[in-house]
Amino acid sequence: MKVAFYKILALMSRSDIISPKMKRNLKMMDFKDGKREKTIIKTALIGIVTNFFLAGAKIFIAMVSNSVALISDAVNNLSDAGSSIITIFGSKLASKMPDEDHPYGYGRTEYIGGLIVSVIVLMLGFQFLKTSIENIFAPEPTSFTMPFLAFLFCAIFVKFALGFYYKKIGKQTKSISLIAVGQEALGDAIISCVILVSAALSYFVDIQIDGYAGALASLVIIINGVLLIKETFDKIIGQRVEKEISDEIYAAVNRCEIVRGAYDLILHNYGAQRYVGSVNVEIDEHLPLSEVSQRLNELQIKIYKIYRIYLVFGVYSVNLGQDESRACVANLLSEFSSVRGFHAFFIDTKKKSVRFDVVVDFAEKNLSRLRAQIERKVALSFPGYKIFIVIDREFA
Repeated sequence: MKVAFYKILALMSRSDIISPKMKRNLKMMDFKDGKREKTIIKTALIGIVTNFFLAGAKIFIAMVSNSVALISDAVNNLSDAGSSIITIFGSKLASKMPDEDHPYGYGRTEYIGGLIVSVIVLMLGFQFLKTSIENIFAPEPTSFTMPFLAFLFCAIFVKFALGFYYKKIGKQTKSISLIAVGQEALGDAIISCVILVSAALSYFVDIQIDGYAGALASLVIIINGVLLIKETFDKIIGQRVEKEISDEIYAAVNRCEIVRGAYDLILHNYGAQRYVGSVNVEIDEHLPLSEVSQRLNELQIKIYKIYRIYLVFGVYSVNLGQDESRACVANLLSEFSSVRGFHAFFIDTKKKSVRFDVVVDFAEKNLSRLRAQIERKVALSFPGYKIFIVIDREFA
């Protein structure tokens, strides 16, 4: 039968089961990662210095050349610097140790930082669009010089390099804020390309498209802002964990000698590289509970060390040698298109009962009706038996 989580955890805490070496290595729920925090802060500081320098130079050039588009670009650099500052504060707060009120830590505050960055980007985009449209209807001539054009050309490469650097470190550290700032920097580089073309046309052939360049740049900013908000909301609301992660966890659990099968993996994300979850495993009913407890405890520590995932195990005891009955149920379930599989099959011939879990896809809305249909089908093949069915969803 299925063993309650708290019983397993109670056994796992016994000193006669956990060796001294295992106790020294066991640091569950310790979410602080000093190396990751330092990497994020270092990256953000590089961005702050670079963006303040670019913004100052562009504001000076914009004032001399009377370019509205370049003013927008300069303010955008300042917003990037502000975004990096928010990233540093978010990383600092996210690295705080768990406490009584927040036992899962503060990792999700990093997502809030990413959301703030995204909203700032969107607001600036609309403000720049308004200013650019006004310039289209009331254009003012711009006057660039060759040194100014050369600087803008070099600034584009700096922004591209900074954007790719942000995204690279963001992916390495799983920092959604750094990824967001990196995406923003790449958008800025594209905007700078448009503004450079506008400035070059003004300088070489006296064609004034400064307002149009600013409008196009603003639309790019707005699109980036919307995409970043969507990505951050997905993280805050909660989305399915990456398939690569779930596949690796299932594989690691199934490699344990006593595990006959692993199912129902649920992972809750509490910040970058911070997961708390559970998984149900099938265990031979004849194995002693003390052995099951010890082996699962070792597996729990191993998974945490490798993946930084705090995993709790639920246990299904399964009776072996019931292949014919299991095959019969599998054949019956194949008639239901919404059923993805079943597990935890247990047949008790003395108590005349059959129990198993059925995994159903999210397209199936009427779970009560589906359960009743399956129970009727199974009851016909197992007359006189009580049928117990649990409907599961596939969360990972």
